[in-house]
Amino acid sequence: MAAAAESAAAVAHLEGASTPTPPPPRGAGGAAACHTGVRKQGQPLTLGDKLEIICLIDSGLFETTQDLVNAFYKPMSVAAVRSQCSSRSRRSLQARAASGEPLDSGRARRSAVKDVDRELRRWFDIVNGLGTDAIQLTMEILQQRAREIGERLAVSGSSASPGHVRRWATRHNLVNISLWGAGGSAATNEAATKQRMAYIRADLSAYEPDQIYNMDETGLFFRSLSNRAYVSAGRRRRARVTKAMKTKDLVTLDLACNATGTYKVPVAIVGTAQVPLCFKRPRSPCPLLYLNQKSAWMDADVYENVFTTVFLAAVRARTSLPVALVVDNCGAHSKLEHAQVTTIPLPPNVTSIHHPLDAGIIAALKRRYKRRLLALDI
Repeated sequence: MAAAAESAAAVAHLEGASTPTPPPPRGAGGAAACHTGVRKQGQPLTLGDKLEIICLIDSGLFETTQDLVNAFYKPMSVAAVRSQCSSRSRRSLQARAASGEPLDSGRARRSAVKDVDRELRRWFDIVNGLGTDAIQLTMEILQQRAREIGERLAVSGSSASPGHVRRWATRHNLVNISLWGAGGSAATNEAATKQRMAYIRADLSAYEPDQIYNMDETGLFFRSLSNRAYVSAGRRRRARVTKAMKTKDLVTLDLACNATGTYKVPVAIVGTAQVPLCFKRPRSPCPLLYLNQKSAWMDADVYENVFTTVFLAAVRARTSLPVALVVDNCGAHSKLEHAQVTTIPLPPNVTSIHHPLDAGIIAALKRRYKRRLLALDI
């Protein structure tokens, strides 16, 4: 009896699942029937989205506002659509588009001190038009200039706080970037750089990709750990870091590989100690070439040793054909000559753009090393 009852219940469940559910009726009754208690996650509408909504409403393709809401590619409410279609909102959106405001900008937050806002933007455009060699417009400089404009115009309520400057930058579609890094030293003479790179590509066209090598150096803080960690909310103020998170023990790695990535030259390490403690007897010696230099830098003597001991030996063991070696414009790199290796230096200040190893290969190596280092602590 129990088995028969279970079979009957299963058949009834399958029949109910196969019966299509009729669509809910329109109106308040349909809305109540469709309501599940879960609020639809909204997304901010950009200026372009709002203008597109107005065009769709004016086109007459949708019978009701709800039909437009269901067909639009971003989740939104009926009230949001109706607010964009008001005459006041239409004039405001069209004026923003006519003023040249980007279509991907979000909600326009108007400033309570419009005179200071306008004068600060005018001064920003003047300084920004002077070029990259002009003054860098940092947060502190913008605060000081906003404070001076407020005092000159006798505007009350202009605090020139960091939050005020950040909101001002958001209104004018300005972003804050980091001024440090290899990309900041990129060559500004684009015409000469493009001409030199064209000559380099013409020289490299005489070689097979497998015979084109690239060599570069990079620093590695081999004992540095991550400076961020997860703790309980109540232990935030009591959490303490270790000195190993700020250690600056540095070695320089010399890396080289061919253009196809099928052959990687063994890594050479440059450190400050003549023989590191981890490689002293009775411990195993360093499996890679280790050289010492006072500052762990790649100078002319160290590079010559790496070139003859590691790179040239690896190339000879692989092929007897002539190869091309692409390096940066360091003076020590271009002085070495060999019958089998043609050294091709890159133009100055283009390593962050045209150097192959700087295009993510070195970063991948450091990430893998960091994972191996953290695995030792677990």
